[in-house]
Amino acid sequence: MDCATDALSGTTAQPSLGALVASTSGTDLDTGLDLHEVSKLNEYWEECRGLYAPFESGQKSGSADVYIHEMPGGQYTNLLYQSTQLGLTGQWSQVKTAYAAANRLLGDIIKVSEITFLSSIVCECLSSLNISS
Repeated sequence: MDCATDALSGTTAQPSLGALVASTSGTDLDTGLDLHEVSKLNEYWEECRGLYAPFESGQKSGSADVYIHEMPGGQYTNLLYQSTQLGLTGQWSQVKTAYAAANRLLGDIIKVSEITFLSSIVCECLSSLNISS
């Protein structure tokens, strides 16, 4: 299973390593990791994350609506930042809807970096011009 340290897992697709270690402790699925050591590692990353806070997207938590608009995690945070820069603050819901529309217009494409970049451009155009599919 692909996990992230607790300090970094809240806005990614990866579940919390600490939660996994704690919840499987003493079971057949026990990871063998010491929760106290995992917690020490997490404290380091909590401090590091604070240093990089000015560069974060502003996203505070994950959202199950990714299953509706099918936007990959990296694209989600990039588009959140880009839409803010384009003056679409307060329209994030419409931007996500426009991303889903752009995806459909482009043929429900495979989500790889180059293609999601194209999807975001179409999405930003749809959102900026207030066009719906």
